[in-house]
Amino acid sequence: MLDDLRAAWRLRSGQARGWRLAFLTLLVVLAGATDGVGLALLVPLLNALGAAETGGTGGWLALLPRSLPVLLSLFLVVVMLRALIARAQQIVGAELSFDFAVALRVRAYGAIARASWSWLRSRRAADFHALFSTEIERVEHATHLLLEVPARLSILAAHFAVAFAIAPGFTALALAFGTALGWLMRHRLTESRRLGEFASAANLRVSREITEFLQALKLTKAYGAETQHVAAFEAAARSAEGADLAAARLQANTRLLLDCIVAVALAGFLWLAASWARLPLADLLVLILVFQRLLPMLQSVQELAQQFVHAAPAYRAVADAVEACEAAADSAPEPAEPAIAFEREIRMEDVRFGYGGGHPDVLRGVDLSLPAGSLTVMSGVSGAGKSTILDLLGGLLTPQSGRILVDGRELTPDIAPAWRRSVGTMSQEAFLFHASIRENLAWSKPDASDEAMLETLRLAGLTDLIAALPQGLDTVVGDRGASLSGGERQRLALARLLLRAPRLILLDEPASALDAGNEERILETIAGLKGRTTILLVTHRPDTVAAADHHVTLVDGRLV
Repeated sequence: MLDDLRAAWRLRSGQARGWRLAFLTLLVVLAGATDGVGLALLVPLLNALGAAETGGTGGWLALLPRSLPVLLSLFLVVVMLRALIARAQQIVGAELSFDFAVALRVRAYGAIARASWSWLRSRRAADFHALFSTEIERVEHATHLLLEVPARLSILAAHFAVAFAIAPGFTALALAFGTALGWLMRHRLTESRRLGEFASAANLRVSREITEFLQALKLTKAYGAETQHVAAFEAAARSAEGADLAAARLQANTRLLLDCIVAVALAGFLWLAASWARLPLADLLVLILVFQRLLPMLQSVQELAQQFVHAAPAYRAVADAVEACEAAADSAPEPAEPAIAFEREIRMEDVRFGYGGGHPDVLRGVDLSLPAGSLTVMSGVSGAGKSTILDLLGGLLTPQSGRILVDGRELTPDIAPAWRRSVGTMSQEAFLFHASIRENLAWSKPDASDEAMLETLRLAGLTDLIAALPQGLDTVVGDRGASLSGGERQRLALARLLLRAPRLILLDEPASALDAGNEERILETIAGLKGRTTILLVTHRPDTVAAADHHVTLVDGRLV
């Protein structure tokens, strides 16, 4: 459990909320103190009301006033103050817990967004989904429990202080009993933590099944594989249910055992107090109240501890995931740093690259020159490494050896984020958001005017389409552009690329999924951009691009 607490501290570190935590600590102490004073006032109140002819109370309780009006007034003040403190404690605790959860979500989201592509591509998207859908929620629950424990302990301390003032011997005996009971129940904490780790693994499995099913939804329908996906999801969901049910059973069994033990102990303590110690009636009544609340509080602390250790493994899961993303972060460009442009050429010199894992190198000494304003067509068999070259030129990957020069300046990981501002990329499957055409275009350049959008749509050959749509730029394209044809989706993705006015355009078979007519129109549009910007076009049909300045072919990891 210490590892989980250290992970919680790692997640909390860097968040400037120390003053709020200190304020909550003060409220917890005040809540315990006022609760204890309120209980202590019951002894002189009962004496003043005639519960005993003489009080046998000694210690600091003897310092309390004896006047009934004064006692009642003081009791009302303490109770109201306790209520105000409890209200403030609840609000501050909730703010602290919710703010921590939101800050953690934002930190995790930002860490994923800023991680390098070479690192992200080796991870499963489902693991990130699990991070947000289950694990951070479990962290939020564990944090709430962690903030609740000091409040319970503070009230416990106040009750013990009152009980010690009334009957020190019995209180010491109760404290020893509670300590021994906690020690005997320690194995249940270990079991709760084991079930918590199992729940994390089960939740991850559920998230993976959901993510992969949604990603392959169309293929699933086409292959009629719905049954096997549902069966796999049911198995994962049942596994997660089993972990939660096992934790619930453990919690219920522990409560039953503690209820029985606490009931017997409470009856025994009170019988001893009444028959053996012969306490005054007022002291006995207050002691009954204190013990009636004290032992169940010990039980509630045990339950809180079990719930916390069950949720606490999420701390380590989230902390490890977030810190791994942060360790793999790209170098962040300064806000005022301009995009890196070029005037002469981009050159790859003896570039080698491989993806590791025992696989052979994809690129084995690639040399390539892209003069500014040129159109270069690259072809090669599938899997030859064409997309890898695009990722290297776009600053998403870093060569393992060799170098990439932009006007003689080496493209290093430090300047890659700024360089990517000058690059536009487009693949064979255009990704569009379930939003309007305007919002899809503005995603690449948020401050673009309608005039600029219409101009890029004209360059992409979509003027007639926009004119025919009743809502024009405000037309919603559907999920992944479902309301548009394949050629229209590709053209809209091309318009979005052109809107940011990139100095280098990297096109990865943008027309391969289209029919011959749409392919010809897309390639004509691309050829019309020659001279405006530098273009590297990957295609399996290089002969269809007659306007190209250069044709290169990737063979055995080298360009010829």
